[in-house]
Amino acid sequence: MTQSSTIFGRGVHMDSANRLSKQNREDGTFFNKILKFFSNKWTRRGFSLAAAGYVWFLGWVAWLTFAYHFVFDNAATVFLLYTFVNVMFSIAMVYTRREILTKIASLILHLLVLVMLVYGFGNWFLILPPFLAAAVVFFASGVSESLKVILGTIYMILFVLAFLAYVTLQNLTIQIPFKMELHLRETPNVEFAYRDSVLSGNPPPFRLVAYVDPETKANRTASFYIERTDLDISMWNLTCERVFGSVRAGTLSHEREFELRWVAPDMLLFDGRLIEIDEDGQIITVDNDDDFHETEIISDD
Repeated sequence: MTQSSTIFGRGVHMDSANRLSKQNREDGTFFNKILKFFSNKWTRRGFSLAAAGYVWFLGWVAWLTFAYHFVFDNAATVFLLYTFVNVMFSIAMVYTRREILTKIASLILHLLVLVMLVYGFGNWFLILPPFLAAAVVFFASGVSESLKVILGTIYMILFVLAFLAYVTLQNLTIQIPFKMELHLRETPNVEFAYRDSVLSGNPPPFRLVAYVDPETKANRTASFYIERTDLDISMWNLTCERVFGSVRAGTLSHEREFELRWVAPDMLLFDGRLIEIDEDGQIITVDNDDDFHETEIISDD
């Protein structure tokens, strides 16, 4: 009885050992397959397409920074998702750092971040994730060390100059023209930080927006611009309001009362003056206003 139990016990032990050995071999084969897959040159070349995707992504974000005003429903969730996307792209580019597409992309990412810095200065949640990702990818890329030193020095100088120029202009109380695209032929002296939608009954596709001087400024004014709402971009917890191509309706003293209302879907009563707007959001006629340039003044005839 004892001998039979011993034989039976040995049989169970050997069977368990065989199953464990087989499982280890299968696991080893599985991980070997994973390592073989990621070490394959065609896999790396395929993942290197992420470099082109990241360049496109940052170019798109830079365009949004230049042409849009961001309105967040939940800034924290947008920041986390935005950071996650940057981290995933940077991991893919570090993995494919020796591929030619990744090498090229790693050299131009900082230029896109520089555009974001110039037009989105102060929005560090928007700038820091791609800046850090671009730095990691740049130093991990397979380009020569001498080229890294040269381009790294150039990029550093550009970022420092952009920062010093911004600080200098602010200290000289010269406000950087917000969103230069509003009017390239003029430089309105308003601060983008004091943007505020003023009319709740804006007829589609227009939106009248005011930029009011801060309370600390003497002789405060309000500058009004007409924007196109059909060009806005709505995303998860984020709305990008289009300001590129906006048209200045006028500037009024903030200290006095004035009347602003839409009298028709394409006509705005602006402090006693009628402003007509075409379907593209451009001012085509102004009644009794000599301050508007490149517009047709309505006569009494």
